[in-house]
Amino acid sequence: MFICDISILNRYGKLRLDEMLRPLHLDWHMLVALLVAVQAPGITQSRLSAFLQTDKANVSKLLKLMEEKGLLRREADPTDQRNKVCYATSAGQQRAPGLWKILDVWEKDCFQGVDKKDLEVFQKVSQAICQNLIRGF
Repeated sequence: MFICDISILNRYGKLRLDEMLRPLHLDWHMLVALLVAVQAPGITQSRLSAFLQTDKANVSKLLKLMEEKGLLRREADPTDQRNKVCYATSAGQQRAPGLWKILDVWEKDCFQGVDKKDLEVFQKVSQAICQNLIRGF
């Protein structure tokens, strides 16, 4: 069933990525938060929640831990004092290239044995499915 396939890809894909990040004392949540903060400086915590697939309370805990590790900093949102915006620190920015490399290796592991044409079809179909699923939200 399709729902089972999605569940397996999601669960085991994140577990494998966590395994690869363990020597850096990071997990997939931290990788995503850091890379998004590098690419979108000043992103709000609430916007990060969508990328991290978790609620605001867990995002807040994660970002606090990342601040303690010196990877990012949070500031009051100048347009809405109730929210905070996130920036990668210089230490976080320095880690980003290595994280992209890990993500690249992870992706290659995921697609090992998949023909290039099949991969192109998979990416096209995945994009269409994602657009169908997020429509209306």
